[in-house]
Amino acid sequence: MATAFTHLTSALLVGLLSAEVLARGVSLPDLSRVNQYSQTMTASSGELLWAFLTPDAKWRLRSSEDDIDPQYLKLLIAYEDRRFWDHRGVDAIALMRAGFQALTRRRSVSGASTITMQVVRMLEPKPRTVAAKIEQIFKAIRLERTKSKQEILRIYVGLAPFGGNIEGARAASLIYLGKEPRKLTLAESALLVALPQSPEVRRPDRYPDVARASRDHVLLVLADRGVLDVKTAKRADRTPLAVVMHSLAQHAPYLAMRLRSQAAEPIATLIDADLQKRVEVLTRHERERWSDGVGVAAIVIRNRDSSVAAYVGGTDVAANARGGFVDLVQTIRSPGSTLKPFVYAMAFEKLVVHPDTIVTDRSVEIAGYRPENADGLFAGDMSIRQALVRSRNTVAVMLLEKVGVEPFLARFRSAGRPLLLPRTDDKAGLAVVLGGVGLSLEQLTWFYTSLANDGKLSQIRLKQSDPVTPLGNLMSTGAARATADILCDVPPPPGYRRQLAEDGGRRIGFKTGTSYGFRDAWAVGFDEFHTVGVWVGRPDGAAHLGAYGATVAAPILMQIFDNLPVPPHEPSISASSLSPLAGLRELPPRLERLSPTNVAGATEPALEISFPRNGANVRSDRRADEVAQIPLVATGGKPPYRWTLQGQLQPVSPVATTTWAVQARGQLAVSVMDSTGSVATSSFWLN
Repeated sequence: MATAFTHLTSALLVGLLSAEVLARGVSLPDLSRVNQYSQTMTASSGELLWAFLTPDAKWRLRSSEDDIDPQYLKLLIAYEDRRFWDHRGVDAIALMRAGFQALTRRRSVSGASTITMQVVRMLEPKPRTVAAKIEQIFKAIRLERTKSKQEILRIYVGLAPFGGNIEGARAASLIYLGKEPRKLTLAESALLVALPQSPEVRRPDRYPDVARASRDHVLLVLADRGVLDVKTAKRADRTPLAVVMHSLAQHAPYLAMRLRSQAAEPIATLIDADLQKRVEVLTRHERERWSDGVGVAAIVIRNRDSSVAAYVGGTDVAANARGGFVDLVQTIRSPGSTLKPFVYAMAFEKLVVHPDTIVTDRSVEIAGYRPENADGLFAGDMSIRQALVRSRNTVAVMLLEKVGVEPFLARFRSAGRPLLLPRTDDKAGLAVVLGGVGLSLEQLTWFYTSLANDGKLSQIRLKQSDPVTPLGNLMSTGAARATADILCDVPPPPGYRRQLAEDGGRRIGFKTGTSYGFRDAWAVGFDEFHTVGVWVGRPDGAAHLGAYGATVAAPILMQIFDNLPVPPHEPSISASSLSPLAGLRELPPRLERLSPTNVAGATEPALEISFPRNGANVRSDRRADEVAQIPLVATGGKPPYRWTLQGQLQPVSPVATTTWAVQARGQLAVSVMDSTGSVATSSFWLN
């Protein structure tokens, strides 16, 4: 044994004496891993939101001197390599001491590897043999000739093993301690110094007692060396080992996957980290109210520069039942009636109507299209303001017929984000204003920022490198202000009070929408600072029966606004600023009234059942013993109405809608009769 240690010591000494000559012929260690860091995505504050594994499946994070607590670096050098700043890769004194101790005690007592030699071993792992040690010595000397001390220390801090697939002090600090290593406690610094010596044996998540003992040994050694005050070291070693495993992939996963291929590392976003976390929590909580097939998405955009402050593409990226990998912020869906405000804005812009114009909400057929209101009722005379607040479908279709379908679609094309049509613009009809078109939650919410910005649009921004790019006006200033003023009159959903600004004015203007067949529930709103969009539905496109935008999406919208700063005043503007759309006491005769009599092609529609359609297959999304609540909607005809459900006659109702509680499955039949005796029937399948 003694002979072996003598040979080892002699070999190392010979290597040191000839190092200056031989190191010139030794190649540098393989530095390819030095820059193979996990790609990260950060918030606007620089906080880490998401990280991806490296190509070799490691958690390894880039860090600079500013990212690491100086106390940790001081302890690391004092414990691992006291003469780090003085030697040239190999500490001859430590090497001779180790050899002498091994010779006299017949066992290895202390190590002699410098931080530089350890870096070589990290870059080129090899069995611990005499030949490998000699090679490390020469490569350490060569590395010191090409890299500065600061660079070598940075490599060590970035590559040091901490157990499992965790490498580097920053990754270890975030995963084990849940914090950036900028301000480590003394006990935490000592723990991170100790772990790389035997990373698997000392893993604090698996062997906490061993990890704590190793930490305390580091504190004791540094106290003996005079680096730490003895009392300070003892206080630190009494600190409990508080290790809870944290994930480096926690927030905004859909945005991370979206931007990963578009940006170099790191991805610096404009996300507000605190807001993102709160929105994720509340959307996840709301999603738990429904079955596994339902998803929730939300986006928050800052009005001042169209930057995205929060991005929730879904509540569980790994949930197959909810289409986990589908980014619902970008998915194209039917918007229901959420596009109505833009039709009104164009009608205001062209002075087709004024907010105080009277319109008749009645059953009408326009150019072969028969719009019906969601509640099945017709309310008669009301103002245009009231029609938008109450979201009357008939009025929106009348206005679109006046404005023109093609000019309406062209307005969105001009912004560079056209609405998606089933065929072509030439085939588009009046149904586009009620959801007969496709767009994403991001796109819709972005369009709504124009209502809060006097009609102006800027290119949406996801990354800090995205420039502020004005795109001009989507609508005139007066039209935008008038529409925003009306949307601020929309009453909040049941259970929520109207939110007030600091001046006591209305705070939020918003609109809800529900697509045909209850496939999509929407709510989009804005105040002076932010515009928020929420979508609730099934990623697979199946119906989420009974889920209206006003009942499931609007409450989430209001909760998100509860987490946003309160603006000083509402987004609507005083009447004097509305130009020709101000609240005039006397309107010109042509703006006094808009009714079906002056809308081209208006006729009385016939009675029919619009949901469920005859031959439809309705998915109830329920357990075997549960009752399905099936909404029944008739359009056309004249009230009152009387439904017959599977041969059972129901009471007369003034409205053309009702709900049928059904436990059975299979083929079902319903019919409805109006006051004129007209009858409509529907036979459909319920699963």
